[in-house]
Amino acid sequence: MSGQTFIFCLGATKAGTSWLFDYLSGHRECHLPAMKELHYFDALEHGTGDFYRKQAQARLEAARKDKPTAWQKRLISDLERWLAVFDGKTRNDAAYLRYVQDGGAKARVVGDFTPAYGLLKEKTLKTMAALTDKVRFVYLMRDPVDRIWSNIRMMAGGDGATLDAKVDGVLNGTAENILDRSNYRRTLNRLTRAIPREALHIEFYERLFTPAAIERLCAFLGIAPQPASFDRVVHESVKADLPMGQRAQLQAALKPQYNFVEKFMGELPPEWTQKMVSA
Repeated sequence: MSGQTFIFCLGATKAGTSWLFDYLSGHRECHLPAMKELHYFDALEHGTGDFYRKQAQARLEAARKDKPTAWQKRLISDLERWLAVFDGKTRNDAAYLRYVQDGGAKARVVGDFTPAYGLLKEKTLKTMAALTDKVRFVYLMRDPVDRIWSNIRMMAGGDGATLDAKVDGVLNGTAENILDRSNYRRTLNRLTRAIPREALHIEFYERLFTPAAIERLCAFLGIAPQPASFDRVVHESVKADLPMGQRAQLQAALKPQYNFVEKFMGELPPEWTQKMVSA
């Protein structure tokens, strides 16, 4: 294990984690399970293991029906092993670590991409940080309004009525799960209390798909940059325009998040500010 980096990617939902997972999965110095989102630590903290096991089982059954490509065979194997390793409720960090590392003995980077880890409590984050002698965290942020709108479109599909209902839920506070994913203030406060600042790499979704961002990430992980398919779209949400009135309402509701990110990072990226609607 000496010298090998263990990475946790906690990026917010719809903030580029799937694209980054694909990039690092194909990197010659990295090894990641074919199964993205293991939900190990959040299942233990929130008691949601049964739910995620059912998801994994359904994905396994679907994978068995697909064309047996080399990647599909690996996914099936990883899903089968994960269901055997983790029953959804019993903590066994050693078994979890062996699962993630399996097949990656020569890799410089191994890890777990589970965006939901961004909702974890400080105590759990400290446990994760102590998993090996070299743990690193990557957190991806996207313009809060754009992230929520993409999340809503993913959930609602092309149903206009559902889109409006989800936006209303965010505005009246009932869509807690969607709001939680844009609570950058809470996540970053917990992360910076739980881990050394040098163990955390933050990137904006709006800048992720650039050579400069990849160079920053690879330098952080101690690996050499390699070419990336920046135009490749992963898990694209249904297209729909956000009405300016709703954008202004969401922007106002999420003002504390914009204010925090500006203070924490020193400024807001122009990619965020240029979309803002004047009050």
